[in-house]
Amino acid sequence: MFFLAFFFTQWWDFTVPAFGRAQYQAVFLANGQTYFGRYYDRLGAYAKIEDVYYLQQIQGSDANAAPDTRILRRGQELHEPSSRMLIPKSAILFVEDLTDSSPTAQFMQKDASR
Repeated sequence: MFFLAFFFTQWWDFTVPAFGRAQYQAVFLANGQTYFGRYYDRLGAYAKIEDVYYLQQIQGSDANAAPDTRILRRGQELHEPSSRMLIPKSAILFVEDLTDSSPTAQFMQKDASR
């Protein structure tokens, strides 16, 4: 019985099934950071995001000009983290579904197919 319970929880990963949701979501955190990816509400204190992307702003040489904003896939940083992350639910302000016509969702689909 223990082995059955172990394999069930590993397969299910304690995620709560979500029906009718979009392929990608935007997760807005209390610290102002936004992550994009596949959001899974898990049982317990943490939510999971897979295929994670985030925004990075780069200031050009002109301090008066607006910074350039890029979307980056998580995992290309110096410490090479995995493409999934666990976030405390207490840090999440809200989660929004991205439509298929969203430029961010289209970029993520194109990047995933490479």
